[in-house]
Amino acid sequence: MKGTRWLAIERLDLGGERRADRDRVVLEAPLQLRARGTPVATIMRTPGHDLELVTGLLHAESVPPAMCVQADEDAVDIDIDVSAFAGRGLLSSAACGVCGRVAIADLELRAKEVSADTRIAHATIAAMPDALRAAQQVFEETGGLHAAGLFTTSGALVAAREDVGRHNAVDKLVGWTRTQSIVPAVHVLVLSGRAGYELVQKAIMLGVPVVASVSAPSSLAIELAERFNIALVGFVRGARANVYAHAWRIS
Repeated sequence: MKGTRWLAIERLDLGGERRADRDRVVLEAPLQLRARGTPVATIMRTPGHDLELVTGLLHAESVPPAMCVQADEDAVDIDIDVSAFAGRGLLSSAACGVCGRVAIADLELRAKEVSADTRIAHATIAAMPDALRAAQQVFEETGGLHAAGLFTTSGALVAAREDVGRHNAVDKLVGWTRTQSIVPAVHVLVLSGRAGYELVQKAIMLGVPVVASVSAPSSLAIELAERFNIALVGFVRGARANVYAHAWRIS
């Protein structure tokens, strides 16, 4: 299966058994982004859907649309001047220390709040994590991947993407939507892990009205969701869920 590799391992248990075996593990490899031949960033990702990943990342960073070509298995060439990447935080992380007020002010220059009057039933959201998990083919083999899924408000899975990085999975999904006739304002973004600031930012740039996660959101993620009119739902597990912003969207 693409994106995985078989490795020799030893299995241990507390009963004293020790045996040689093999296990399938997820691949993590660097992808270099080059602007007309000049390297501008390196992304650690799970190989596959690389052009979607780059397209989604550029969209999230407000880099002007440009043609992307897979130069080789670990590089993508972008037909745009290197100056378009000046000051871009393409390799930012949750530990970057960004101030919430500054982050929101920056996003307000690049994005609009979601104005659609979209609502969805809690029961529909409750079924989405299991549907997303069922679509994770590589996770089923390795247990080592994050996923992002785009659902309709009736609960149908439209598309899912996996990656070793939470951000990459969302970028791949956003990149896919940019090639489709998708109306984000009537869809839900579902995350397999924690809903951090960067992921909610990507949801805002995409324009989805509801973000649901099986884990916890961060305080800045909640602030962003509140400011941009997005319902943020966390700890979606079985019959329970916590709504952190714009609960009016959840019936």
